[in-house]
Amino acid sequence: MLSTFAFAAATAAVTPCAGVTTVEVNACLSARFTESDAELNRYYERAVERVRKESGSKTAQGLAKAEQSWIAYRDAECGSVFDYWSEGTIRVSMELDCRIRLTRLRTYAIWRDWLTYLDSTSPLLPRPEVESAVTSR
Repeated sequence: MLSTFAFAAATAAVTPCAGVTTVEVNACLSARFTESDAELNRYYERAVERVRKESGSKTAQGLAKAEQSWIAYRDAECGSVFDYWSEGTIRVSMELDCRIRLTRLRTYAIWRDWLTYLDSTSPLLPRPEVESAVTSR
């Protein structure tokens, strides 16, 4: 019983997902990661459109290479988080939380670097939510 409470408390610290069982919490986190990843892809695709239009294919290729490198980093980082928690059922929740957090941060970086302007021109897409990715547990 104590381990159930410890799991629920740790999971609540990761991100507030409804659910009592490991399966329910992981399903919620998986859905949140899918949403975060879809948002990242939307921002990335819009950034590529802008770069191709304004700077050409060389810069677009550089952005694509950066994105591939970032995905490799995210997978390695969050895979290490999974390994760190490998002796507990919380390992999947911790890995998914890592993926959500890093994906939100990447979406923000793409927005800031590629979808905003230095003058008063409105950004090409709205500022993504990033506060949940930088708050402490």
